[in-house]
Amino acid sequence: MDKPDTSSRHGEPANSAVKVLLLAIALVLALLLVWVGRVIFLLLFAAIIAAILLTAIVAWIQAKLKLGRGLAFVLILLAAFTSGFLLLWISGPNIIDQIVVLKTALPQAANQLVERIQAFAWGRWLFEQWSDYAQLSTSVSYAFTRIGGIVVSAASLAACLVILVFLSIYLSAEPDLYFSGIKRLTPKRYRATLDACGTSVVRIIRWWLVARMFAMIAVGTFVSLGLWALGVPLAGTLGIIAALLTFIPNVGPILSVVPAALLALAISPTKGLLTVLLFLLVHGLEGNIITPLLERRIVRLPPALTLTAQLLLAVIAGPLGLALAAPLMAAMLGIADVLLPADSAPKKLAG
Repeated sequence: MDKPDTSSRHGEPANSAVKVLLLAIALVLALLLVWVGRVIFLLLFAAIIAAILLTAIVAWIQAKLKLGRGLAFVLILLAAFTSGFLLLWISGPNIIDQIVVLKTALPQAANQLVERIQAFAWGRWLFEQWSDYAQLSTSVSYAFTRIGGIVVSAASLAACLVILVFLSIYLSAEPDLYFSGIKRLTPKRYRATLDACGTSVVRIIRWWLVARMFAMIAVGTFVSLGLWALGVPLAGTLGIIAALLTFIPNVGPILSVVPAALLALAISPTKGLLTVLLFLLVHGLEGNIITPLLERRIVRLPPALTLTAQLLLAVIAGPLGLALAAPLMAAMLGIADVLLPADSAPKKLAG
């Protein structure tokens, strides 16, 4: 009588252990790759965000002018590059000059602020509680000099912007090509879910970007006009900085007030106080009137969750992580809307 073949049964646990080990190794390698290339992946995510916006503009132009997608895409690129070139040609030198002046003015304003505080008894007492209070003025001046240096000598930032522009153009030129490649790597039973997640993420990111753009334009305009009316120097540049930092919820408005308040305090305490009140008023209008106008289209980002993500990504990837934390959270909420519909928050948009 033939004996039963037990070799395959003995081999099954060994094969399972090998598969688990290989899976664990692959997971560790993937996490290591993500960690090493975290800045590159975030830059790719930024390019995807820009491509979503560009694709939406192309679709709108295509529908309005009844053009083919290729022609509409070329027209948008020509208009964008022409506008950018003219802006740099006309205003670029003036903006660079103002940034150079800002690099010098910020440390001087910081030193003047320290001297004003030291003129009061409570200010001297406060600095005496600081173990190295004698070096405080120098430290503050050095810090703002470094910040100014980062703004001015931003060769790496320029390189990242060039990469971002070309990546976003490639992605928006043929979005279906790249998405179909991801679908091929996905098992067939999950492809419908992948399509739903992609549609949800694109919708949320698109409207989040629209809200941010309106907020940035409004904040930049109101801040520039307000600072000009108050007689604060470099009002236009400070308005541009405020507009750009408005892209970053929670943290951006706080960062934008610092240089303007310092320059205003260097003139007089009254102007410094009025400048802070101006920023509070402008960002109050942005947060309570401008952004909520689009709340039917945009998902509400929980402030505490967004701030936690911003702090975490700032530690992991620096300023790029801080800037992209909010849209990354919006994308994750879009995926959660599809995968966990019962647990999803109500679709109520606010910035």
